[in-house]
Amino acid sequence: MDDQEEPDDPASVAANEVVPAPEPDTTAAEEEESTRDSSLEMFEQPAPSPPPPLPPPVNVLDEPVVHMEIELARIQQGMLSPVIVISNINNVPEVQATVEISTDQGNEEEEDDTVPIPLEPEPAAGSDGPLADVAVEEPIELSDSSPNRSGQMFTPRRKKRKRAISPKKLIDSPVQSKDEDEEGLLCPICFDAWTLTGDHRVVSLKCGHLFGMSCIKRWMQNNPAATRGCATCKARATMRDIRFIYARAIKAVDNTREEELLQELNREKLKVIDLNTKLTVVNMKVLEQSEKIDTLERKLLAFGQGGAEFNRSQFDGGAEHRHSYKLFLEKNIEITRESGCRALAYSAKHQLLLISQKSTQPLFPGYSIRMLQVPGFVASAGAASMLVSSRSVRDIAIDASDDLFACAAMEKMVKVFSIQNRSVQCTITPSQDPLWSCAFDKERSKFLYLGSQRGSVYVYDIRQPDQLLEEFRVGHGQNDYTGVVKICPVEPTSIIPCGGFLVCKLKSIWFYEYTPTQQIESHLLNITGAFSAMSYNPDSGLILVSVRPTTDKPTTLVLATLEKLDGVFALKLQHTFEGSRVQTVMYRCAQVYLNDADTLVASYVEDSKMLSTWCTNRGRLRVQQLPMNEGILDICPIRATPGQTYLAALSECRCRIYRLNTE
Repeated sequence: MDDQEEPDDPASVAANEVVPAPEPDTTAAEEEESTRDSSLEMFEQPAPSPPPPLPPPVNVLDEPVVHMEIELARIQQGMLSPVIVISNINNVPEVQATVEISTDQGNEEEEDDTVPIPLEPEPAAGSDGPLADVAVEEPIELSDSSPNRSGQMFTPRRKKRKRAISPKKLIDSPVQSKDEDEEGLLCPICFDAWTLTGDHRVVSLKCGHLFGMSCIKRWMQNNPAATRGCATCKARATMRDIRFIYARAIKAVDNTREEELLQELNREKLKVIDLNTKLTVVNMKVLEQSEKIDTLERKLLAFGQGGAEFNRSQFDGGAEHRHSYKLFLEKNIEITRESGCRALAYSAKHQLLLISQKSTQPLFPGYSIRMLQVPGFVASAGAASMLVSSRSVRDIAIDASDDLFACAAMEKMVKVFSIQNRSVQCTITPSQDPLWSCAFDKERSKFLYLGSQRGSVYVYDIRQPDQLLEEFRVGHGQNDYTGVVKICPVEPTSIIPCGGFLVCKLKSIWFYEYTPTQQIESHLLNITGAFSAMSYNPDSGLILVSVRPTTDKPTTLVLATLEKLDGVFALKLQHTFEGSRVQTVMYRCAQVYLNDADTLVASYVEDSKMLSTWCTNRGRLRVQQLPMNEGILDICPIRATPGQTYLAALSECRCRIYRLNTE
């Protein structure tokens, strides 16, 4: 019995391709365990029980052996239910089984174990579909659904290899980060790192782009002088524009969003300031109308009490006491035969009229200041004129002591002169921009204000001309970079206890107030337009502003006072006068203080070529018109004696002196 071999079981041969031992003794079982294919070991089946007695030999023709193989390549990838086709070689109809492969999330290591793949017959009509709920880990019996098939088998397959899905990185790749780090360290011409010293040290052009010094020099030398420029942006550049950069590494922080938010914040602040200013103006108008109503009520009350004795003069507010002011030509002085006169200033202490003119000395070309003695209006004792600048003088300022004067020409510096000694006291160079205007503070006598072409105001102490005290970028937050036309210091008053100064630009007017803590606060005043001149009279507190004409409006002369309501400064309109409809030159106007009720305003009207005057007691009517054959560039009031007032009108070559009479 031990040596007798029984026929092989077809089911065992088809499923496991091994021949079982004829007798179920322990030795045969151990040999069968050792000879079993390694692929069945992974199933970890329990130890087999002794096999039952083998059936008698079966005819192969009656029960054909079915050989099946799984074509893994024919699994349809991407579908939830891949189809495995099992074909036999004995012309048995193909059997299809549907399985569902589920993949675990996460990372798994590659396993060499095999698991059984369940294959079931096609479901009959009306069934619920493929067996999708069968666990993968459990062994599933495999059947070919053939009626001649009595055995069962397991078909092992290798578990699908899992691939770890790397999470998305929130930062840039190392290559990109490396490129960005090296962007500020490499020369854009040779793509080599620049150095701190030597021929290839880092330099920049005026456009701001960085290069190695030897590379950019070679770049410029290889191009014609007329076409030399930046290697990055092609902006015009020369060898003189090469500048050394003293930095070990250059990297810029992107603050675009921060700048946008700051600009938006500034716009909102400007809106708040504008609304506060408009509110202040409206409140002023309400107060003004209330005062007028109170005046009319008092007059009506007086009319009711006086009866027929009340006359119209009470409504006119004392119209019978109006004065008439006329100008009479006193002298017509030829200053120079060459045009070049521009500015006037008067020193009450020394009774000198300062006139800017073109130099008459061939050995000293440029522009000088001529001094005329008042009231004779003749050349003063000593030097008749003194050279002050190589360019035309735009503004003259005299300090509170009337001993010093400064001249602002179209230069980058300003000089301070002594009136008595006719000498230069100091020279101040604040910036690279030409200076348009200057003024001395009346309360702080040593403070000098300088207005530049780019709209900045510089504050200097003439005792320390090399030290800048303060710089005010007037209107830069509103993108107003126009030049400063005039600066007018404001003396302390009940409304302005610490004083301040007015700044007139071409597009806006500002007031800077000194606070008790010596801080300075800026206020944009409620007036718009293109301005050409401004003056301030401390006796009356009136501000005269000349607004240039437009296509539908003539030149407007605005006379207003500076008021403060709820912490906001604004101009309170007093009078407006209409001037010329054409203005090709920035003519300056002037106001003459007569008394607490009357102020005379004078300005040149270009379209009619007249010197016109207005008075606050006559409304908008012109008091006088004097014909002129030359344009009047500047007008200066002169109070020679307590009872005598003159008006100086300066053209390009001549100075006319008018005496003011009261009728």
